[in-house]
Amino acid sequence: MPEPSSTDIQEAELIQHVFYGNLDNLPNLASKIVRIFTSSTFTDTSMERNSLMQHTYPKLKEYCREKHGLEFQVVDMRWGVRDEATDDHKTTELCMQEIDNCQRVSVGPNFVVFLGQKYGYRPLPTKIEEAEFRLILSVSSPEDARLLTQWYKLDSNNIPSLFCLQPVSSIFTNFTNKAHPRLMEEDQSQWWETMSKLNRAVRCAALALFNQGKFTAQDNHRYNWSVTEQEVVRGILNAKDRVDHTLAFFRHIENINISLLRHSMKFIDIASKLIDEEAQRMLSDLRDVRVPAALPKSSIIRYTVEWSDEDGLNKNVHAEYLQNFIDTFYQRILELIDQGVGQQKSLAAN
Repeated sequence: MPEPSSTDIQEAELIQHVFYGNLDNLPNLASKIVRIFTSSTFTDTSMERNSLMQHTYPKLKEYCREKHGLEFQVVDMRWGVRDEATDDHKTTELCMQEIDNCQRVSVGPNFVVFLGQKYGYRPLPTKIEEAEFRLILSVSSPEDARLLTQWYKLDSNNIPSLFCLQPVSSIFTNFTNKAHPRLMEEDQSQWWETMSKLNRAVRCAALALFNQGKFTAQDNHRYNWSVTEQEVVRGILNAKDRVDHTLAFFRHIENINISLLRHSMKFIDIASKLIDEEAQRMLSDLRDVRVPAALPKSSIIRYTVEWSDEDGLNKNVHAEYLQNFIDTFYQRILELIDQGVGQQKSLAAN
């Protein structure tokens, strides 16, 4: 009787693991989907994302179907996040789940980031461990402490216990009340003002704890980072085989006219009518240091364009750039799809 091969032994061990209820390290089923998460800030990339939606994604959808029999999907969380997700503060969590889904099911590319000069929205932490929350309260002003304890409630059923940010509508009851638009608008306005105060409170406390040596730099950073950075960490920096599955597009606008606040604030972080230097430092660290350290130069596509006082970026003024961008995006995604299909066929053959 011939000796069992190493493959036979591995298959037998895998079957035994399954019988014992261990479902870790199971081989992936061959996927029939290309699913890409696109990460970006919102106001500064609408021209590019709209062009991709109009011109590029339909072509990629057709290519995937006709050439490989695959379904092409794009996840762009900057469009259409439902009000309930905002009310429950689930937006960031949903983004992370979608990134995981794309990494799990996609053939080839699964994550693309567009970074310009805007660091973007920095959300409140939705869950804070009890011990950490009490540290935050210990260095907060009485006013900030009252606000924090109003909005964060203890969940002692969790291990460890957590203080959880309450739904907006639990206090501002008309936050999602579309039947009464005026009341909804008033409550939404009050929430944005309250959220700003909460953000300031937790960031000031985190910095104070860092200065006291009770928080690490990473602890402090968790109270300051943007949704986009969290997406990039999940989608690129902490991802397996990122070179085969991710791309980064960086765009720099020369000579942004900060005085035209109505336009400039769409493209760069502004605080009190000035450039938000803290946000810019965090963006620079992400865009200019950490992503280039994680990806080869060939996976990062860079553009430089000139500011237009008309509206910052304009599809007519910047037509050449825009065409180059969507053409390059199409070609690079195509390459990753073909490569992914080839790898999948090779694995199946083995």
